[in-house]
Amino acid sequence: MSLERFGRNMKRRGRNVPREVNKVKRTAALAVDQALVLATPVDTGTARSNWQVSLDAPNDDTIEAYAQLIGGDQSEVVNAQEAMEQGKISIGKAKPGQEIHITNNLPYITALNEGHSAQAPAAFVEEAVEAGHGAAKIQKTDTGKRN
Repeated sequence: MSLERFGRNMKRRGRNVPREVNKVKRTAALAVDQALVLATPVDTGTARSNWQVSLDAPNDDTIEAYAQLIGGDQSEVVNAQEAMEQGKISIGKAKPGQEIHITNNLPYITALNEGHSAQAPAAFVEEAVEAGHGAAKIQKTDTGKRN
């Protein structure tokens, strides 16, 4: 390979870096968001519904449960689906260099993460971050392969 061809290849690859990094970032954020939503203990569905994804800056508000007291398993499913769909939409809009924030501003989310609910183990937030890290490693490996 000539030095000129090598230079062209490097420029082409360099132009793709922001797009590829953004793919990995979005994959990791989606995995974290889904893991958080699914691992959050459920009583009324408010904690599960309050995993909110925003771009550029963290969200600082709280919301009501998507499905308030529909009844048992059905409201759990609806709350999880709606929270994950909201996250998926927001994450899908992230551009290269744009920060993705996943927040839950309920005053008792820390207590839930510390294990104050028999429904979820302590440190489910940290486990969700690890799930995102794992997803990013897989995505990074996949994007690094030549076709």
